[in-house]
Amino acid sequence: MKIFHKRHTPEIYEFSHNMLYVLINLSSLSAPKKNVFFSINKFNLFSVLWKDYGFEKFIDPRMYVSGILDEHDIDLSNAHDIKLLTIPKALGWGFNPVSFWLCFDKNKNLKVVLAEVNNTFNERHGYLCFEKDMSPIKYTNIIRHPKVFHVSPFCQVKGQYNFRFDVNEKNLKIDINYVDKNKKLISTAITGNIVPFSNKDLLPQIFILPFLAFKVIFFIHFHALRLWIKKIPFVKKPKKINKNIT
Repeated sequence: MKIFHKRHTPEIYEFSHNMLYVLINLSSLSAPKKNVFFSINKFNLFSVLWKDYGFEKFIDPRMYVSGILDEHDIDLSNAHDIKLLTIPKALGWGFNPVSFWLCFDKNKNLKVVLAEVNNTFNERHGYLCFEKDMSPIKYTNIIRHPKVFHVSPFCQVKGQYNFRFDVNEKNLKIDINYVDKNKKLISTAITGNIVPFSNKDLLPQIFILPFLAFKVIFFIHFHALRLWIKKIPFVKKPKKINKNIT
């Protein structure tokens, strides 16, 4: 997958990086068969551990996501299938800026997305995305959320996020644009093709394994340093709101 980030003001600054993402179908809680490099809930070269997700401990992620939808009065028929898009840990270590719980109805329409956002202060917040009339989520539509969670020391906690999703069986594109007073401040996008899990596909990643675990956190601080050098105003971290999901 490719991660794109562009700051529009007070100075234009942009970058893009390739990153390994996995898309896990929660209908099966085990790792793909015959894959020796990837595991779920146990140590491996690449792994996804449930303790790194959510706002409470859970064993069954499908039940966890269904519970959130039920709390928000969303019919569970909109979560016939649930998938998790996330960056796996490498050798048990890593940092995940944002993961997506993708909920589909029985007709394979994307209906609900829970975006779990993490910051470098070990805090997490969830943005629950869906159309008000529960129609399928389409890329042509924008789902808006007030920004309530501190992520970057160069952005205040105000304005809104504009989410756009295009997810199908072959590829995906997710846009998260930060807007304040009808002015676009930051554009971000995650794009890529979806390929089946296999040892062959993961094998090339092993050669960059020593770097993958440090890549995300390194670039977060690297780009923060460059913004600081450019004298972009620094914002002190506010106290996190009590609500975990908005």
